[in-house]
Amino acid sequence: MKLSVNGTKLFFDVVGSSLEPAAKFRQKPTMIVLHGGPGFDHTYLRPWLDPVSEVAQLVYVDERGSGRSARHTREYYQLGIMADDIVALCKTLAIERPIVLGQSFGGFVALRIATRYPDFTSGIVLFDTSPAWTGGYDLDALEQLVGGERGKELREIAYREETGVATEAELKRFELEIMPLYWHQNFKEEALREMFDNPLINMNIASYMMGTLSKEYDLRPHLAEIKVPALVLQGRYDWVTPMLGAEEMARGIPNARLHIFEHSGHMVFMEEPEELVTVLKEWVISLR
Repeated sequence: MKLSVNGTKLFFDVVGSSLEPAAKFRQKPTMIVLHGGPGFDHTYLRPWLDPVSEVAQLVYVDERGSGRSARHTREYYQLGIMADDIVALCKTLAIERPIVLGQSFGGFVALRIATRYPDFTSGIVLFDTSPAWTGGYDLDALEQLVGGERGKELREIAYREETGVATEAELKRFELEIMPLYWHQNFKEEALREMFDNPLINMNIASYMMGTLSKEYDLRPHLAEIKVPALVLQGRYDWVTPMLGAEEMARGIPNARLHIFEHSGHMVFMEEPEELVTVLKEWVISLR
């Protein structure tokens, strides 16, 4: 489904009812799910998060410039505008006080919503994400993980990718040699192939926003302003959005809870899916 809001057209898909038949049709909360990238779409998070629909209606959204949503010129790719998009989408759909879950880059948008619209959500889930991108990847961890001269080469490529200046050849090496290291265990080559073979991927927004974020994105000074409960989810071996950022969010947000997945990197939803679903469902229920 597509909806025109805030000068764009956003694609969204809904999983689960908003009512619980087994509980005399009690209203369930709505969870807005925001994907990473930027430039991917919501589909890589499915079916992994779908079971959470037992306790919350899930609304997966393709952010502006991504997936099935409308493309724009670069000046319209800004976190503030993306936050405005989600708020406008919810208002148009009459969704009140949603939970907002953001994975990776989607967490940047979720944090921006929480700081820009402090009374809008009933809670936020910050999932393998970071409150700042001025430090970017943990390049030391990446280099050590790979080792040798190749480790040094991939470190440089990752640095160029995270700052938005990588060449097409370097981006291809990032895809083939670095992206598999997003997993700590249970690497799923077919899932990676699906992500990059997806004809809807938009590398234009990816390169542009990574370069912009590396200079501008830092919400650490505003974490204490977040009023709503926050669930911070972090893979122990995630060098993409490192543990330091998760710990900063858990300390800085007044009502935050940190859950660490001890056997995961950046792809927790594929590495430890059962624990993830359990943690999410229990936290959503605790908000009632």
